[in-house]
Amino acid sequence: MLNFCNLIGSRVKVAVMNSEVQQTALVTTDRDYQAAIRNALRLWASAVTASSSEQRDELLRNKQRVVAAFFDFVEGKSPAEISAQDVETWRDDMTERGLKPATVYARVCFLSSFFGWAMRDPQLRVFITSNPARLALPKPPKAYQTEKVKAWTDAELQAIVEVVRAKAAGNDIVGKRDYAILLFFLVTGMRRQEIISLRGGNIKLGDDSIIMTGKVKGGDYVGREVREPLLRAALVEYLSACGRLDVLKRDAPLWTRHDNAGSPGAPLNSHSFAKNLKRYARTAGIGHVHLHQTRHSFARIVAEETGSITDVQDALGHRNAATTRVYVQRIAIKRDKHSAAVTARFSRQRS
Repeated sequence: MLNFCNLIGSRVKVAVMNSEVQQTALVTTDRDYQAAIRNALRLWASAVTASSSEQRDELLRNKQRVVAAFFDFVEGKSPAEISAQDVETWRDDMTERGLKPATVYARVCFLSSFFGWAMRDPQLRVFITSNPARLALPKPPKAYQTEKVKAWTDAELQAIVEVVRAKAAGNDIVGKRDYAILLFFLVTGMRRQEIISLRGGNIKLGDDSIIMTGKVKGGDYVGREVREPLLRAALVEYLSACGRLDVLKRDAPLWTRHDNAGSPGAPLNSHSFAKNLKRYARTAGIGHVHLHQTRHSFARIVAEETGSITDVQDALGHRNAATTRVYVQRIAIKRDKHSAAVTARFSRQRS
């Protein structure tokens, strides 16, 4: 345990020297095991969390809190002393306290990530030779066990859209912005961050279309055309109402907050829009909703209209059809458009 403390203390010293920040309070002594754990968690969370994450500070806090709770649970055991049985006992305790399977799974994954990070360190892996959390990892929750991945019905879609449309029609700037954003989600099926991070330079307006360019999940740079007049009109109305039509010619955030009497402010984040969406859903008489349900709803409608898993995969931008099947519970029967013409050809030849 003391060697672990010393090694983590040295990691903190190096990190401090590299960042040229004086944080001597973070350097542990041989007896300060709790400080060593805190420092280890801080270094791990920083290493495994992307600097570009929209809610990075919140993610860092959450990861450290979860794994710190595990080490509190095992009452002072060093990471080198942890066994798979320790993790199983913690996992079972969380289940008995009523935590959802998805939450338990995510927390054990965080712990596994911590041990994986430690084992990659040439010096720490002398003491931490195995990943006990990986051995105790529960089965991942099945798709469609949570509301987050449940597509809305057509009636729910119509109710939510009508509430937001009515707010936009009342000359409310936030309503106009949220109506345009909601249509972007529903009409394109794009991912949360892909829409919220749009910048003016990513958008070009055609006579009856919108052309978007930018990076998607995986880092690919793609362009896509959306020929939907309703979406184009909603975007133009929002930007015109807040005096920002010129943003389409600049590298600036497309969506902003409007906290000061409707004036444009800081860039909007997806968390703020998601909170608004929950309020709109309650007004529409619909229970708890998730922003990601917009993408699942888009997938459902494409599947029902085309009857093709390939078309849904292409529309969602998935590289693997197995991922698409998580979004589509069933494929509708594809309507017959060609059999009569084919039959007519060989029937004429036979006669």
